Amino acid sequence: MAAIVLKDQNNLVETKNYPLAKYPFEKFNPVQSRIIEVYSDDANVIVAAATSSGKTITSEIVAAHEVKNGKIIYIAPLKALAKEKIDDWSKEDHHFSKYKKAICTGDYRLTPERKKELQEANLIMMTNEMLNSRVRNYASENNDWINDVSLIIQDEFHILGTSRGPHTEVGLMKFCEINPKARIIGLSATMPNVEEIANWVETLNNKKTYLIDSEYRPCPLGIHWETYFDKGTYSKVEANKIEAALDLLELFPKDKFIVFVHSKKTGDAALKTFKAAGIDCVYHNADLDRESREKIENEFKNGNKLRVIVATSTLAWGINLPARRVIILGVHRGLEEVEQFDIKQECGRSGRVGLDPRGDAYILVPERKADYHIERLSQPALIKSRLLEFIGGIKQENSANDAKEDKHYKVLAFHLVSEIHHGDIRTKEDVKKWFGKTLAYYQTNDMNNMIIESTLALLKKFGAIKEENGIYKCTSVGMVASMFYYSPFDVADLRRNFKFLFDNNYHSNDIALSMALGAIDSNKLQYVTKDEIEEMETYAFQVKKMYGELFSPSAVKGGYANYVLLTGGNPGPFTAMSRGIQQDFDRTAMVLNALDSMSCQWNKRPFFNTLGIRMMYGVPIELVPLCRLPNIGKVRAERLWNANLRSYDQIIANPEHVGRILNLKADKVQEIIDDARSKL
Repeated sequence: MAAIVLKDQNNLVETKNYPLAKYPFEKFNPVQSRIIEVYSDDANVIVAAATSSGKTITSEIVAAHEVKNGKIIYIAPLKALAKEKIDDWSKEDHHFSKYKKAICTGDYRLTPERKKELQEANLIMMTNEMLNSRVRNYASENNDWINDVSLIIQDEFHILGTSRGPHTEVGLMKFCEINPKARIIGLSATMPNVEEIANWVETLNNKKTYLIDSEYRPCPLGIHWETYFDKGTYSKVEANKIEAALDLLELFPKDKFIVFVHSKKTGDAALKTFKAAGIDCVYHNADLDRESREKIENEFKNGNKLRVIVATSTLAWGINLPARRVIILGVHRGLEEVEQFDIKQECGRSGRVGLDPRGDAYILVPERKADYHIERLSQPALIKSRLLEFIGGIKQENSANDAKEDKHYKVLAFHLVSEIHHGDIRTKEDVKKWFGKTLAYYQTNDMNNMIIESTLALLKKFGAIKEENGIYKCTSVGMVASMFYYSPFDVADLRRNFKFLFDNNYHSNDIALSMALGAIDSNKLQYVTKDEIEEMETYAFQVKKMYGELFSPSAVKGGYANYVLLTGGNPGPFTAMSRGIQQDFDRTAMVLNALDSMSCQWNKRPFFNTLGIRMMYGVPIELVPLCRLPNIGKVRAERLWNANLRSYDQIIANPEHVGRILNLKADKVQEIIDDARSKL
């Protein structure tokens, strides 16, 4: 079978026939009319159409039709969008207000009450990762409600081609294995290989599948490339980038703009620069409460004063807020390149239907790598499975002379280990059957199963799985990887590195400790000054003295970022790297604690707890006791230390002094005092 390809519907459907909502137009557009034509059929529907073509409106019409037949899962790409959608559906005047609703994102713990909500809900809003988690834990969580789902709507279906795609790919695969009677609706931007994706979807539940492939866009879109000077310190380069955006804003003084940024720090700096130039602008990001966001959006849509919104990518994924022109402020997020689909989503926000003759998007790229980024981002946005994305190679022994490296697919390995851990894969035949359902297999047609064979071999070599009488089982490394969503190779590296650290009594040495944490991928650096290079070289010399030639230069760079963070220094250009490590370290600390208790028997739980605090706050070891107190982080701990309030006894004895130094009210100070007293 193959998907039935449909183009735009010429006979437009009148909105009066669908009185679920008040529409500001009399007829649905060609894309919407085609969706309405086929949605009542017991079939999958994949829609590939431009941003602003009104896919979301018709998805709600479909949901309203289907909710009478069973549960509906609506998958949004971002937590903020999931919450916003639920809030909209809960309004009194919304046609979904009468139905029971539930939300399942990473912000909500899966308590017994929330499980009950999922069981009873008619409409469930999820993120891609949560769908994957619920079907993965189908048996252990008693998620029988999944069998009651009749329709699953995946918004922004091209997420399959991003780094988050494998969770969607495996999640949908597993969902259809549990509940093959539910149909799938995928809403996506236009993409060259959409027919291939639709055909794969058809294999998941063996249902007839319609593909609505449209080039319709209410507003024509123009893409423009602009460069900025990218030589100098990190802060200087950021300033150059913002100045280039300001030039564009001043070139079109009457037009409304959305300026997309890829970090909060850049957003703050851009806002400050634009305001200093006399431009009316605000910052729209996920930290704002709903009321504030709605106020900004209404003012931008309907008012004349607010001309520029500085925004994070949240605004590009699913919120209908276009502007005449869009500026994309750079093509990096931290140290990583912004993915092609993200840039495409941001460009898609240019052009207001019925108000503008066209939309224009300006992409700012670094001058020295302009050709590379223009070529990268101009390529057709093919959806390719990221399950098999090659990620480096890894040395097999603690020896400088052993240069052997094996290809390894971290994402595939993680999902295989997870399936084995949960008992869904037991034999090699199970592995082949599972892999044969993936988009990765559909696109590679790896009939010889070489990828599977090599990945299983590596997992055994790294001690993540074992095979007994043809049956695969997880080791403690594999179980920990599955439990904490961690690469099994990274878990194995952490175990090996910390064993070396403890065996050699290096655990009190910050240099050794920073290198032991080097299993975390953080090896790219930009905009390093001469002084910082000298500091890094000093660190590298100490590493070499301690370890010999064991670590590569890139690993030493990552270790140095760890070291800067551990010792409470100012990372400078290492900020993005160290912040990435910081954000991930809660999970890393849990991994180490779990390894400690499950197999390694290091008996170092207090050590790992201390390490977690140091990485979370970026403080040297002497400040850890202060950071254990409530309302105290790095800055306040340093203030107390410099004021010679360094012990719990000293803090208890000087509550007024503590309040003055920390500028805290009496009740907050009392919390600190009470907690300090309990720790004595």
